[in-house]
Amino acid sequence: MKQLEFDFDKPIQEETISVTLPGPTRKRTATPYFYRVTYFSPDSQEAGCAMACEVCGGRMVYQVALERQENGTLRWHCTCADWIYRGEMQGRLCKHVKGLLALGRRD
Repeated sequence: MKQLEFDFDKPIQEETISVTLPGPTRKRTATPYFYRVTYFSPDSQEAGCAMACEVCGGRMVYQVALERQENGTLRWHCTCADWIYRGEMQGRLCKHVKGLLALGRRD
């Protein structure tokens, strides 16, 4: 599974970030999705939730979370059906997580 390291020493400059992703219909027309950061851990070493976002732009609002495990590795979670029924078990990332990874950090 793809891992991402965030620079916890730099504050997030924007509360809402937009990215264009394939839309929710079968045509997969490019659609703007918006990520609203709802939580960002102030401790870069503590196990638990490192970051949480709400994602809207498709049919529903989803939550994306980045979990720091006890051994220090990072693990993504999403509440969309693709992640729950296919992605997590197969080690694939859903489009909501891929969109966030494609952004990287804005300084």
